[in-house]
Amino acid sequence: MAKLKRDERVCPYCAETIKASAIKCRFCQSDVEPVIEPTSEPTVAKAAAPAKKAAAKKAPAKKAPAKKAAAEKAAEPAPASVMQDVPAERVSLADRLGGLRANLTLVLATLVAVAAIGVGALWWRAEQGSPAAAPNGVLVGEDARTEVLISAADLATRTLSYDYKTFDNDMETARARMTKSFRKEYDATMSQVRANTEKNKVVLQATAVSSAIISATEHKATVLVFLNQTTSAGVGKDAKQQANQNSLVITLTRGDGDWAISKLTALG
Repeated sequence: MAKLKRDERVCPYCAETIKASAIKCRFCQSDVEPVIEPTSEPTVAKAAAPAKKAAAKKAPAKKAPAKKAAAEKAAEPAPASVMQDVPAERVSLADRLGGLRANLTLVLATLVAVAAIGVGALWWRAEQGSPAAAPNGVLVGEDARTEVLISAADLATRTLSYDYKTFDNDMETARARMTKSFRKEYDATMSQVRANTEKNKVVLQATAVSSAIISATEHKATVLVFLNQTTSAGVGKDAKQQANQNSLVITLTRGDGDWAISKLTALG
């Protein structure tokens, strides 16, 4: 057996030569107890240490400026008692901010709901054709007032237009949009017109050119209507034609359905 060196020994498991300070055999990989404790620092480091200490003694320590010292002191960790108080304050502030955000969210959600209800109500009124009226019942909505003007022009045209060839149908068309009292007045007038219309083959065509509201509420409206009227009598070469301009005031009444004529006054 070769003579072991001072820093060598035999592995108790595989009998191979290993370092005396080894904690694991490099041959059998077994864990072994070191015979010589490993040095913590190299010799060079130990030799350099006295030189560093000597240099540190010669070089006077520089005092940091007051501001720098204060900053360093502030950067130092606070005592445990102080550090334990900080999280509690932060949690309390976070809770208050969270509650404020929750309240703001609730308020915004309420406002959105109210706005949605308002929009829904307006949509429903538009779909149902409800007139937009002021508290005193006067129509103020543009759509509702336009409806009154269109109804007045249409009903004036129906009432004052007829053809000898379709006389009965023309009367039925006009009577469908009249109140009961005005229908009686209309029937009496047309019974007198019928004979002359059929005898002279009269065709009367009225066309509304403009209209204006005098007054209008949800259930009653008075409208001024301007008409162009063309009257022709006879047929062929013997036909005669005459054009006139007329104006009249129409009173409209409305229940649950459409507007209907309740009164008609010619102004000439």
